[in-house]
Amino acid sequence: MELKSEAMKARHWKQLLTKLRIKVKFNDLILNNLWEADLIKNNKIVADILNEARGELILDEFLRSIKECWSKYELELVRYANKCRLIRGWDELFTQIDEHINNLASMKMSPYYKVFEEEIVPWDEKLQKIRIVFDNWIDVQRRYVYLEGIFFGSADIKSMLSAEFNKFRGIDNEFTQLMKKVAQKPIILDVMSI
Repeated sequence: MELKSEAMKARHWKQLLTKLRIKVKFNDLILNNLWEADLIKNNKIVADILNEARGELILDEFLRSIKECWSKYELELVRYANKCRLIRGWDELFTQIDEHINNLASMKMSPYYKVFEEEIVPWDEKLQKIRIVFDNWIDVQRRYVYLEGIFFGSADIKSMLSAEFNKFRGIDNEFTQLMKKVAQKPIILDVMSI
């Protein structure tokens, strides 16, 4: 009954057949092959492989949930001054990123890590990069809102700081164009490709 577990993948069956010295391919395996291998006598082998399969299943499901989360994670946007949409919900975003980064770090401590290393490492790098980009983005967005209020909120500033005003006008154009692209594709992995 335990061998029917969804945790048992082809690699586990191959390992089991090898250790039990069953010389039949997995696809050709029949109950009699297992019966003849005396599973009761080889209970330790079976239990070890089942434990490994269960441990790997936990990591697999966890990794799958991280991939699913970030492939669907949509930035929360709010309209700003009829110019563009700005990102909000930063706390939720950073909490989710940090939680998943910490979970991936914990996965590296698992004895079953090696099986998933090729998937975990790129996701860890991707989440680290997202964290760095959005740490900078929140700072840029705050400064933009502050300076936009100063430069476009007063006609006196245009004349008193004309060079700075012209420089900020270029920054304003670049920032609002970027935010319009983000608003078109607010899924975080799409934003990262912008």
